[in-house]
Amino acid sequence: MLFAREPRAGRVKTRLQPRLTPGQAAELYTAFLRDCAEALAASVASLKIVAVEPPEAESCLRSLLGAPEGLAFEGQPGGPLGERLEALCRRAVGAGCGRVVLLGSDSPSLTPWSIDESLRRLRSADVVIGPSVDGGYYLIGLRAEALPSAAPAVFQGIEWGTGRVLEQTLAALPGGLRLSLMPPWYDVDVPEEAAFLRVHLEALARSGDDTTASHSRAALRGLDLPPPGYRPMMR
Repeated sequence: MLFAREPRAGRVKTRLQPRLTPGQAAELYTAFLRDCAEALAASVASLKIVAVEPPEAESCLRSLLGAPEGLAFEGQPGGPLGERLEALCRRAVGAGCGRVVLLGSDSPSLTPWSIDESLRRLRSADVVIGPSVDGGYYLIGLRAEALPSAAPAVFQGIEWGTGRVLEQTLAALPGGLRLSLMPPWYDVDVPEEAAFLRVHLEALARSGDDTTASHSRAALRGLDLPPPGYRPMMR
């Protein structure tokens, strides 16, 4: 399940401003969404959902993403992020899913392999987490049998948008649940991270991979960005 927001100027990727204009930030986020949706569509998941916020933007997202084959769209419930994550997890399990993986839309260079591998690991693990280098995570997945023990603990009381998300999630994870950690990856929230993404994608293209995050690679070209780097999240 991919969490996606309507890419409205001034409402998305605001931490890229003022280095980028609100319009440029929205266009870049649109490219992120297209790449993430294509990665999800190419995965082995049997049910592939784009969870849209706000719910009334569903038709807009369908049109914007071109509705890659195999993707379903549904609106996110209301409430804070943790409540939405938990509610959509419970909704998927209630619909008969045995394994659920939730993805953000800030890591457009993530490949279908990460989705497939996280689902594979959930055959034996109860929870899988993909740590991001800024202290959060780029995906979290649960086995249906583990949901009553894991939720709401791993979704409530978390300081979302800070560098403590991963730390607090691990601390909240009930003992006895089997955890599997994916390789660390990176999100793109600030201009320095966008600059690194640009270098990374151009390097991939140079090495022969011109398909990974192709929309983001095209959108990043020509943008006025600082030198690549990592800046810790500020609370």
